Amino acid sequence: MAKPSFAVGHIIPWLRRYVSEIAGEFRKVVWPTRAETRRLTVMVLIIAGSIGIFLGAVDYGFTRLMQLIIGG
Repeated sequence: MAKPSFAVGHIIPWLRRYVSEIAGEFRKVVWPTRAETRRLTVMVLIIAGSIGIFLGAVDYGFTRLMQLIIGG
């Protein structure tokens, strides 16, 4: 019978190394400041709102156009 390629005894060392590597990668991350986070969040909300309003206006326009064409 063939041995499994990933033996149970190797899970703990593998898991420790995996978590250690994750922690090492997190130490390399340059986290944004509170001011940067606030500014970018506001920017995303403004852009998303603007796109939503634009698409709503386009949808309303097409709805009115279709009502004129089909006489609804």
